[in-house]
Amino acid sequence: MVNWTAVAIGFVVTVVLETIGILFLTLDTSVSVFISIFAPVIGGLIAAYWAGGAYKEGVINGGLAGGMGSLIAAVIFLPGSLIYIAENAVISFITSGILGIIGGLIGILAKGKPRGKDEPSPEEPDA
Repeated sequence: MVNWTAVAIGFVVTVVLETIGILFLTLDTSVSVFISIFAPVIGGLIAAYWAGGAYKEGVINGGLAGGMGSLIAAVIFLPGSLIYIAENAVISFITSGILGIIGGLIGILAKGKPRGKDEPSPEEPDA
């Protein structure tokens, strides 16, 4: 199940980091590329960690947050014709979605043991 609050938070983090990366483009291209590569990973990580759940939910939340965030950043910041922007936005969505999925897996692993469907929730022992 998609946790839209977590996806929105990861989306905002991705867009903000992509914006910071674009601002560094005039100063140092390698820093800009580094930030732009890790922006969807960090956005996906935050979305999956915030949402919790199983691996599948982390992958979905992380991929949506990373992919949509980079898609919007590409549409906002890319100059040129509509065809050029559309092509690069789709490429950005796909590659950043994959990076967001990786971030989502890292976020679920960082959160702790994921809950499976068949797994009962841990109960507190009576003391």
